[in-house]
Amino acid sequence: MTSIGLIGFERSGKTTLFNALTGAGRPTGFSSHQDPHEGVVPAPDARLTQLSQLYQPRKTTPSVLDVVDFPGAGFAGALSGSSEPPSSRLLDQLAQLDALVHVVRAFDNDAVPHPAERVEPDADIEAMQLELTFADLALIEKRLQRIAQETKSMKAAERVAADREVDLLGRLQSHLGDGGTLLDAPISDLERADIRHYRFLTERPMLTIFNVDEDAAARGGVEGIALSARLEEELRDFDDNDAAAYREELGVGAGAVETALQETFRLLGLRSFFTVGPDECRAWATRSGDTAPQAAGRIHTDMERGFIRAEVVRWDDLLTCGEAVGASGAEAEAKKRALSRTEGKDYHVQDGDVLHILFNV
Repeated sequence: MTSIGLIGFERSGKTTLFNALTGAGRPTGFSSHQDPHEGVVPAPDARLTQLSQLYQPRKTTPSVLDVVDFPGAGFAGALSGSSEPPSSRLLDQLAQLDALVHVVRAFDNDAVPHPAERVEPDADIEAMQLELTFADLALIEKRLQRIAQETKSMKAAERVAADREVDLLGRLQSHLGDGGTLLDAPISDLERADIRHYRFLTERPMLTIFNVDEDAAARGGVEGIALSARLEEELRDFDDNDAAAYREELGVGAGAVETALQETFRLLGLRSFFTVGPDECRAWATRSGDTAPQAAGRIHTDMERGFIRAEVVRWDDLLTCGEAVGASGAEAEAKKRALSRTEGKDYHVQDGDVLHILFNV
C-alpha cells in the first residue's frame, strides 16, 4: 500500500486534518513519545462511481492511501533554535514513507498559540525544510566516515566502487548545502537508483497544505493547496446535502480534501486502473511506467507470477458500450467496436485502463 506521512509543527492542525481524511476522531495534541496515528483514506474517483452505476456490483472498492500522522513535538528543536534533532526513530519512520505532506499553520487562534508565538507560514516551511536537510546531511556524513574506515582494507575493485560512491555523496552534500533537495539534485537516473536504499528524506515528494481559517478558505487567501482542517473534520459528520448547504452558506467550495489527495497521487506518479464485474468494481493504484504484470501484482502476487496477457479497454469506452447494450454485454461490445485489445508483458498500464488479467500458476 502507498503511504504518506503528515508532518508539521505542534498546533498546526495535523491531527485535525488526519481526522478529516480518515474519520478516525483522534484527540489532538500528542507528545513525541506517542506512536503516530495511522489510518487509510479512500481516493475519490468519479470514474469508479460511473462504472459502479453501470455494473451495480455487490461491492465498490476505491484505491486507498495509508496515512500516518506524526507528532509535531518531534520537530520542536527546529522552532526553539536548539540543536536537538528529531529522534532516530522518527527519522526512520519517515524514511519508510512514499511521500510527505507538510501541514503548515496559516490560521490565527489565541486559544491555541503557535509554539513560536507567531503565525508565519513561510518561516515554518523554511524551518521544516532545514530540519529534513540536516537529517540527510547527517546521514551522508555518517556514510562518508564509514567508507573512509572501510577503504583501508578494501581490494582495488572495491575501492573503485567506494570512490564512485564518495564522489556521488560529495555532490549531494554540496547540493544540499546550496539549499537544494535530493529530489531536484542534478544526478543521473542510474545514480538516483544507487542512492535509493539510503531513503533520504528530501528525496521524498513533498506536498504543502496551508491550514487556514474558515473565512480564509472561503475567500482563498493563500496560494497553493489551502483548506480549513477544522471545517473539513466537522463536515465529515454531515450528510452530503447538509454539507453542501453549509459550504454554500460559508461560501466555501467543495473538493479541498479531494484536491489534496489528487495532488498526492500526481506527486507519487500514481495511476488508477480498474477491474469491474457484478461482484466488485475496484480501483487500483499503480506507479507510472508499471507494466501489465506489475499492475496485476497489485491485485495478487500470483497474477504477476503467472501473467499471460491482459485484455484492456478504456474506462469511458467501456462505459459507452455498457450504456448501449447493458453491463453484461459491455466487454463483448467493446471487442466488436475494436475498443478492446490484448496486451502482453511489455504493456505500460495507462491511467483509466480497465484490465482483465489472464494468468496461470
